[in-house]
Formats: sequence, structure tokens, C-alpha cells
Amino acid sequence: LLGYVPYEGGWARPFAVRQLKDGNVNHLIFGWVPADWVQHLDRGELPAYSVRGQKQVRWLPAQEADRLRSNWKNPWQIATEHFEIQSDVPLGEAIEFARRLEAFYDVFFTLLADLVGENLPLARRFRSPTLTGETSYRLHQIFFFATKDEYVEHLRLSTGDDIDQSLGYYNPPRPGKGNRAVAYFFRDVDGQLPVTATLYHEVSHQLLFETAGPNAYTKNVGNYWVFEGLGTYFETVTPQSDGSLEVGGLVGERLAAARQSLSDGRFLPLEQFLMLDQNSFNRADRIHANYQQAMALAVFLMQWNDGTYRDAFLDFVRDAYRGRIKRSTGRSLEDRLGEPVRVIETQFRDFFAQAGRSR
Repeated sequence: LLGYVPYEGGWARPFAVRQLKDGNVNHLIFGWVPADWVQHLDRGELPAYSVRGQKQVRWLPAQEADRLRSNWKNPWQIATEHFEIQSDVPLGEAIEFARRLEAFYDVFFTLLADLVGENLPLARRFRSPTLTGETSYRLHQIFFFATKDEYVEHLRLSTGDDIDQSLGYYNPPRPGKGNRAVAYFFRDVDGQLPVTATLYHEVSHQLLFETAGPNAYTKNVGNYWVFEGLGTYFETVTPQSDGSLEVGGLVGERLAAARQSLSDGRFLPLEQFLMLDQNSFNRADRIHANYQQAMALAVFLMQWNDGTYRDAFLDFVRDAYRGRIKRSTGRSLEDRLGEPVRVIETQFRDFFAQAGRSR
């Protein structure tokens, strides 16, 4: 039911079984590679990019191979179980980036299983018990640039000059344009936010919009905050020393700034905030405070009183994703939580006030 299949007396994910049947081995550092690559990788060699007509892999010292891939004309291309990554950073760094993506994939679907719901392997098996393993998975596309200048140059024509103010970029595919779009990142050493915060934020958008079915989020009345609130909630995902990921808690630089903004009176009254559409939410004079308020509200709804509102909030997110948040439809945040806005706002403010006193 969980998507594993029997293999040689045990159980394995279908992806791993396919790799083994193709003659690949799971290298400790480089992941799944052809078995005859191991001796070269262990000697510190990496594959040079192939040229037309070349049949055998040409091996180079790692530093030289990375140098040849250090521009966007010939980036490294890495395929994992759920992602296809192109990057011009050194291969070891790109692989570490890919591992973070796969670890986050598991966290995302564990936390939001009830939101994505019917598209998960478990749900598909309940509908059709004869299914074996996973159906072919269309990989999510990632571009990871070595520098911000490359990132900006690549995106400026399609997104506009404001792209240089961003830390990462993902624009959901439009209806009828397929269900995949590229998520863009760059190596941001000592940036405004930890690189993992931006990564998990944008990839959470990507996974939601590429796995939850057709969306109509622009048809809601207001309530654009939901999507940025959910994205910023995933900025609380924190890598641990043992390689695991921890999600939730009052952590992260944006949430610290949000708590200060709440204390300083920079947040909008909740009733007004809920009614912001995409353009109003992204107004230049309000955008930073709005992102902070969206994150704080999402953290509250996921965590208050041991997660009392979590399930109702995710039901609300599902409706928002489908464009069902209209006036007098019984699907508002108040309707879902069973409390008027004034009560929700009081609980919200008390939640952060109490957290401030306990520090």
C-alpha cells in the first residue's frame, strides 16, 4: 500500500528496483550510478560531457570536469527519483542539493497527504488494488545556478527586472500548458535567508501545483495569502545533524521578523488581510509585512493548541487551490474553523504573545 514492491526476499521502492535491474549501484556519495563508474569515482574522477558520436564515457580529474560544467551551456544534469536538476555548480554540491530535494519531497507529502490526497500512491492503490508499484513519474524540473548574476540573466527577459530582488522563482504552469514548470535557484552564500529556506519554500509551491491536480487559485475572492503562507511555513523545515528534517516550531529569520512586526503593529487587521488578492498582497509598500503575516498565520493554524486547526486549515487550502473561496459559500476560513474572525485573531495574537513570554 505504501508503494513498495517485493524484491529478492525484501521490499524496495520501485525506483530502486529499476536502478538495480538497469545494472546501477547506489554509491555512498554520488547516488545511483552504473556499476563500472565506481572505480573512477573512487579515484576522484568525474565523467566529461559527451560529444556527438562518443560511445564510451571519458573520465577527467574532478576539478577539470567541474570546470567544464561551470557555465550554463554545459551544466551537470542529475535525475533523482522525483526531480531532474540542471546545475553548473561542482557535481558534489549539486548532488547534495538533489539529496535535500528528495528528503523534502518525503516531508512535504507526509505533512500534506490529506491535501494532495487522491493523487498519492496509497490513495491510488485503494482505488485500484491491482496496481503494482508506482506508475511512471514525470520528474519535477530544477535549475540551480552557481551565481545570482546567471540566475538573473536567465530569467530577466521572461520575468522582468524585479527578478533581481528574488531569492528563488517558480511560476505554476498555466492551464493547458502541461503540469510541469521549472523552479529556479542560485547559490546564495550568506544570503538574506538560509538557502534551504528558499529551497523548501519554492519547491513546496512546485510540488503542490504539480501534484494536486488542476488549480483555479486565481478565482478565489481574496485569500491569496494561503499560498505564500503555506510556502513560508515550509521555511521552518530545519536540517538536523543526523540528516533528518524537522518541520514546525517558531524558527527561522522570516518568522522572527514576523513576530517583531506583530509586536510593532505592522500587521493588517485579520479580516482585511484575508481579503487581499494577489495584486494587493504583492504591493511594494506591503509585500514584506504581508509575507511575514502569511507565515505567522500559517504557523498558528498548523500548530496552535496541539494542531487543533490543522485539518480544517488544510481543508481550506484545498478549497483555495480549487478556486472555491467565494462569498456566502460556507467555505471561508471562519466557516472551516468554526470561529468568527475576531476570535481567530485574538487566538493568533495570544499564541505569539505567549511564545514571546516563554522565550
